[in-house]
Amino acid sequence: MNEFDVIRKFSGLLPPAPAEVLVPIGDDCAVLRLGDGTWVAASDMLVSGRHFKGWAAPADVGYKAVAVNVSDVAAMGGIPRFVLVSGAAPDPEMALGVFEGVAEACGAFGVYPLGGDTTRADALTVDVAILGELGAAPVLRSGARPGDLLAVTGELGASAAGLLALEEGREGFGRLKKRHLRPLPRTEAGRAAAGLGVGAMIDLSDGLASDVRHVCEASGVGCRVDLDLLPVAHDARELAASLGRDPALLAATGGEDYELLVSAPERVLRTLAETVDIPVTVVGEIAGSGIDFRRGGDPVDHLSGWDHFA
Repeated sequence: MNEFDVIRKFSGLLPPAPAEVLVPIGDDCAVLRLGDGTWVAASDMLVSGRHFKGWAAPADVGYKAVAVNVSDVAAMGGIPRFVLVSGAAPDPEMALGVFEGVAEACGAFGVYPLGGDTTRADALTVDVAILGELGAAPVLRSGARPGDLLAVTGELGASAAGLLALEEGREGFGRLKKRHLRPLPRTEAGRAAAGLGVGAMIDLSDGLASDVRHVCEASGVGCRVDLDLLPVAHDARELAASLGRDPALLAATGGEDYELLVSAPERVLRTLAETVDIPVTVVGEIAGSGIDFRRGGDPVDHLSGWDHFA
């Protein structure tokens, strides 16, 4: 089983959702009606040896644990507001280092830490739960329609290239390393997209090759993606090529870019690109059925991103 098989089986064990739950398990966040407001909730975990190794300082781990949760809120078009942070570490000094990174990220993203828990464990583990507030209808994964275009914010492959640089002990490439260690969730772009009424949205955590499938599955559609259109920066191309890696394939499968993948009509994407201060690049379109990756007009098979249980 993969992560999504586990989620589906777990969902089958749950009782009917209470009236306050507008969107249950299965999207970037759950959606709740609380009083007069609509809120989103999510959580993400980072585990030593699985998500990071010794090249990540405790403060970087804490910062990233908050950032990836903020990205989930961004993918729903929400405003991140509050976090609960729990961590297990081999010693209290390491735990404090993590929470210093948490505090820095909270300041950067405008969220307030409400508390959490900490204990001793052999492997450093950080878990963050987040609450965000919605000012418009949530953007779900299930709203993509045939004829929509697919676009991504920012750039792809920077985080995966940064990870390669860290793993290989490469000198330089500081920007790429930082993009991996301290992601930039696209909250403003997410809010703008929600306000414009885009059809579907997801944050690119597992990699485009996997995350676009999640959108298509939820929406009951297919897609065509042109790998030649993926926005990959020069330094990411340089690093990938120096290690014998294909930059476009790295960008499609590497994951942890925490950019947004958006499905919407062309006119909406054009307005979004004019509204936000980061690039919005069309990389494909929604189709009636099938997941079709192309390069130079030829099909590219067997593309997939991060598998949490591989």
